[in-house]
Amino acid sequence: MNKLSNISISTIEIFCQLYIKGSTKVVANDLSLSQPKVSRALNSLRVVFNDPLFVRKNNQFIATELSHRLHASLSEILQCSRSIESDAIKSSSPVEPAIIISTVPQLEIGLAQKIIKDAADNNQNPNIPISTTAWSEQSEQQLIDGEVDAAICFRPSTRKEVLSKPIIQHRGGYLIAHSQHPVWDDLTIDNMINFPIVKLVTMPFPANKSPLGAYAITQGKPMQVYATAPDLGSAASSLLHSHAVMIVGVKCAVDFLASIKGLHAQKIDYSEDKSLLKGFSYPTVYLWLKRAIDGKVVVPLWLQQTLEAYIIKSHK
Repeated sequence: MNKLSNISISTIEIFCQLYIKGSTKVVANDLSLSQPKVSRALNSLRVVFNDPLFVRKNNQFIATELSHRLHASLSEILQCSRSIESDAIKSSSPVEPAIIISTVPQLEIGLAQKIIKDAADNNQNPNIPISTTAWSEQSEQQLIDGEVDAAICFRPSTRKEVLSKPIIQHRGGYLIAHSQHPVWDDLTIDNMINFPIVKLVTMPFPANKSPLGAYAITQGKPMQVYATAPDLGSAASSLLHSHAVMIVGVKCAVDFLASIKGLHAQKIDYSEDKSLLKGFSYPTVYLWLKRAIDGKVVVPLWLQQTLEAYIIKSHK
């Protein structure tokens, strides 16, 4: 890795915009830059980190695993830079508040891009800052306190200040493992439990349980948890470098993992999936929205509809 001091703030801004918008043309237009300048900035980052950072797919730039890990840190650096600049010039112009969505990693892929598109379609500022933050036990209070605008998760809220709206149940899981994994020779749950498992930090089941792990215990063969991943990029890395397996039910997350070179995804047979979920309910995705004192939802209707549409489309 070359010196990080070689990275300018403008280059970091280009990276962050490209991560969200997935197009050098759009980024160049939004930042009033030439496309060659955007490309040069991306190439300089590739040299610094010795990684492609983005790969082109269907005319979109798709972030690599390293880009997913870098985004939070580089966004923070960019935000600090903007804050310092704002303080230095003592700007009195109002800053449009960012839209912040707390979400589980299974439902983060393409979320920011969807909000940006729908903002423009609804005559909103297409350059409004958009960010996502990892859903956690604190997300409910953060929503009530106005620190986030909405939350997407796998459980209902019991707080009166929150509208907890069930959006969709997902049925049928996909097994994910590296493409040369021996599990593909016998895609049964009795064979799956012979291997370690990768879990996401937010599982769509009570107490963050894994149905596969629970089934293994009933068979007297407790599974080793190889890793509990905070995001899909980390999960992919664990799967690529081990004989661990993973089950995912949200289709957009499955598609993301399957797009990574070296990984393979396959739908679990209905009868196997039914046996696996014995004792579990089908997972439900909830959208949390803050209520005002009069009970009305605080976020604008277009944003609520955007989030609902995103959740539904992510399962198809």
